Amino acid sequence: MRRARSESPLLAHIPLALAIVLFVHSGMARTQSASWAMDTTSHADAPAMEDRVYTLQELLTIALDISPKTREVEQEAVQADLAVRLAKTQYSPQLDAKALGGIQRTPLAIPPTVSKKGYFVSSTREVFPTLEMKWLLFDFGRRKGAVEEARHNASAAQSGLLGAQEKLVFDVSEAYFDATSAQGQVRAAQKSLDAAKLTEQAVADQKKHGRATVVQLAEAQRQTAAMQLGLTKANGTADTAFATLVATIGLPPETRFEVAPPADAPTTETLAPLRTLIDEALQTRPDVLAATDKVAAAGAKIETARAAYRPTISLSAQLFQNIGKISSDGSPYSSIDRTGNALFVSFDWPLFDGGARATNVSLAVSQKTEAEDALADTKDTASQQVVQAYSNLKTSLDNRNQALAYTHASELAYQASLDSYRRGLTSITDLTSNEAVLAQAEAGQEDADANVGIARAALDLALGRRPSSH
Repeated sequence: MRRARSESPLLAHIPLALAIVLFVHSGMARTQSASWAMDTTSHADAPAMEDRVYTLQELLTIALDISPKTREVEQEAVQADLAVRLAKTQYSPQLDAKALGGIQRTPLAIPPTVSKKGYFVSSTREVFPTLEMKWLLFDFGRRKGAVEEARHNASAAQSGLLGAQEKLVFDVSEAYFDATSAQGQVRAAQKSLDAAKLTEQAVADQKKHGRATVVQLAEAQRQTAAMQLGLTKANGTADTAFATLVATIGLPPETRFEVAPPADAPTTETLAPLRTLIDEALQTRPDVLAATDKVAAAGAKIETARAAYRPTISLSAQLFQNIGKISSDGSPYSSIDRTGNALFVSFDWPLFDGGARATNVSLAVSQKTEAEDALADTKDTASQQVVQAYSNLKTSLDNRNQALAYTHASELAYQASLDSYRRGLTSITDLTSNEAVLAQAEAGQEDADANVGIARAALDLALGRRPSSH
């Protein structure tokens, strides 16, 4: 079977054009593959923690580098970026190498005046190696809509990753302040034990001079034992809080290091107006940004669905080689080994599809309405969380100031009671009572300081502030 060879000057340049397209796009593919191989490399293993003091900022840096909590979200963001690249490939031509080979024996009718049998048999042996290009030139918005949808989805995925990182920052910060508060409770318990021992020594001295009874000394010893028990419990709580911090960061459970105490916060702090903070949250929170991008992606999907009503114009070209032989009724084979080519421009305009396009448009419109409702709900939730975090921080700041005053007053009362007891001016009951109040005040002070740090981190999370702000 033979194919006619075209002598068109335009078709004569097709082999060169196809070769150039193949070279350029193969190079781009190699470059893209190499770049994404670098982007998707796995994280390094957990770092070897030195036996030294780590600040909160250092712990946050380590957590953001190694924590498995953000790995899944990070891969979703990578996949969304790859989806953008995939959508952009629709603008590129498709180049295929094909080959078709085989044998064929075909009986064909022929007038009896030519052959008495009324037919003849054609036998062919052919191979057709082909280089084929297809290129969608105009689609009136289909590819543009798909790329825009992918871009907005990628932006939403990046916002989701940022949100996961900020949540991790809050979790580590909360665990850090819990750990430092537990360490503060240990220090407070140790001070309470020291105070109890001091009281016991004072009672023992008074007993030597006949101004205290055996019962009073026993009560003082009981108070010392109670404070020792409180110290043991505080140490256990501190160990548990440290283990929680290690797990939240993503480190092996056997990791050991020292935690630096938080910096001394100012006793007074001026907060921005609540309305200003709410406006900031609606502009910067990752979940609000992601929901906004989802609305934009849904809008792009509507444009893609509506573009399906428009025609498409495509270009296709072939470069092939006809290598074969043909024989009729057992005659000697004649051979062919010639190059052929073809160039076509196609116009495609679907006129009726049973309502598929209209349904796709309605579905896209419904999805956009859903995304808009989700955005409105996200903004309402964000506003509520800012209000709650703002109120909690104000309350925590007030409680800390009150705890500072209460601790200072309790310490003065205890010292005065101890001096008075040594002079025989007050009872052991008053002394131990003031001692217990001081212990409670110092423990409450540690909790108040930690609550301020946690409340401030919660407000940052509600506002959508970047992890670097911590």
